[in-house]
Amino acid sequence: MVLQSLVNVIFVMENMGYVGLFILMILESLSLPIPSEVILPFTGYLIYIGHLSLIPALIDSTIASLVGSLILYLLSYYIGYSIVLKLGKYVGISKKHLDAAEQWFNKYGGISVVLAKFIPGIRALISIPAGVARMNVWLFMVYTIIGSTIWNIVLIYIGLSLGPAWETGLTLISKYIDYLALALIIAIVAFMIVVRIHRIKVT
Repeated sequence: MVLQSLVNVIFVMENMGYVGLFILMILESLSLPIPSEVILPFTGYLIYIGHLSLIPALIDSTIASLVGSLILYLLSYYIGYSIVLKLGKYVGISKKHLDAAEQWFNKYGGISVVLAKFIPGIRALISIPAGVARMNVWLFMVYTIIGSTIWNIVLIYIGLSLGPAWETGLTLISKYIDYLALALIIAIVAFMIVVRIHRIKVT
């Protein structure tokens, strides 16, 4: 699966550049088996060799993540959980992962849209319970952009920093993905706590 994804990503992005990146990230955000853990490190490598530029690639990938997430959100908003699940089986959406996404959303509310962006298997699917719950669409978009931007920066940077050895990053990400996700979640939560304390002191 990973090898095939790697081959597909390399082919699409080498031939289509930013357009390919945009398409792949939309598909990833729709929960198709094209992981950002493959797309984004390779994007970093293409930036390293000068085929792409950092800021346009980051904007491109983040907007694509938002578009894909909005599609799932709107489908869920208008047609509901059960129909999305029935349609989802044709593109590999697992009920197990969808239930996990729903539990995350029910437990953490809107902020789960940010935090879930760091969790494989839940990253894309968090849009579904958010849509079913009719979360404010503007807040959903803001949270999606925040989470996607952080995730995209981290994975693109890994590929960029490793350069020709970018494929080594795939192994490292695969091995330490849970720790990376936990570190990012802790950082976000810590930041939120600091901001809240600061607001309390100001008031």
